[in-house]
Amino acid sequence: MIETSGVSASNKPTDYGVQIGAYDSAETTSFKNIMYDEFKRQDAEKSPKYDTLTTRIESGILHQLERNNFETQALYSDTKKEASSRSLKDQFKKYKEDQLLSKPGGDNFTTKNDNSVEQSKFTERVGKDLLDAGENFKNIFKDIGTGAIIKYVDKDGNIKEGKKIGLAGTIVNFFQDMASGITFGKYTPEGEDAPDNALEATKHFFKKIFVDALFKDMVVGIPRSAIHVGEDAVFTCINLAETIPDATIGNCKVGQKATTEVFDDTQVFIDFVTDVIPMGEAGSRTHAFTFKKGLKGFPIVHNITSPEQGTEDEKWKYVRNTPLRKTIESVAAFIPIQM
Repeated sequence: MIETSGVSASNKPTDYGVQIGAYDSAETTSFKNIMYDEFKRQDAEKSPKYDTLTTRIESGILHQLERNNFETQALYSDTKKEASSRSLKDQFKKYKEDQLLSKPGGDNFTTKNDNSVEQSKFTERVGKDLLDAGENFKNIFKDIGTGAIIKYVDKDGNIKEGKKIGLAGTIVNFFQDMASGITFGKYTPEGEDAPDNALEATKHFFKKIFVDALFKDMVVGIPRSAIHVGEDAVFTCINLAETIPDATIGNCKVGQKATTEVFDDTQVFIDFVTDVIPMGEAGSRTHAFTFKKGLKGFPIVHNITSPEQGTEDEKWKYVRNTPLRKTIESVAAFIPIQM
C-alpha cells in the first residue's frame, strides 16, 4: 500500500532571517506586505511537493490512461502467463472441436442440431452412440459415392455444413478435367472460367490434364477418398464400442466424464493420424505451394503463413488453422508414416 506523509510548513518566513516586526511603522507597511508576500511565495516554492500516486489519484490529477497503464504494469507478469496458457488451451479446444465436428461421434456434438446431449440420461447417452455408429456407417457409402456431409466452424463462429469429395465424385472430376483440358477450355466444369486467348488455353490444357486430372484427382483424390471410407468404418466400430461403458460406468458422473474423454480423445487421435498420413488432408496443407507468394509460397511455409480462417481453398476452408494445428501437422510432415 502506498501512503502519503503529512507536510508541516510554517507560514512565517523565519528561515530567511528577516524579522517582519522591524517594519511596524505606517511608513513601512506597504514595504512590509510586499516582503511578507514574497517570502511566503518563496517558502511555498521550496516546500517539497509530495506528488505520490495516491495523492494524484485522490486529487483527480492522474489521467485515466496513466491509471490503466499502472494497473497493466502491476499485473503484467501474471496476466502474460495467464494469457499464454489460455491461448494454448483455446487452440487445443478449437482443434478438438474441428476434429469431432468432421465426423459423428463426439459426445457433446450432434449431427442433427447444436444442442449437447444430456449425458445423465441413459437412453440419450447410449442412443447417441448408436446414432453416431449408424451415421458413420452410412457415410461409408456416401464417401464411396459423391461424398459425405461434414460440419465445420466458419470465421464468424457459426457451425456450417460442407461436403468432401467421395470416390465416385473424384472419378467424375477426373473425366471433367480431362475433357476440359483436351478441348483447351471450350468445355469447363461448372464454376470455372474459360480461357480468353490462345496462351491461356495452352496453359489450361497442361493444368487440367497434368495437374488437376492426373495429380489432384488420381494421385491424391482417390487415395484420400479411400482414407475417408476407412475413417468411417473405424469410427463406426468406436461408436459401437462406446455403448458398453456408457451403459455401465456411464451411470455415474465420474464414469460419464471418463468415457467421454477416452473415446473423444481416441477419435481426435485417429483423425489426426489419418490427416497426416500420405495423401491425408494435413499433407495437402503442409505440402501446398504457390509461386505468387514468393518465398512464402514454399511448402510448409505457405501453410504456416496462411491465416487461421478465411481461406476459401478447400484444403483450409474446413479447419481453423491455428498455430498449434500448423505446428503438429508440419512436424508430422517430416515423419515418414506409411499406410
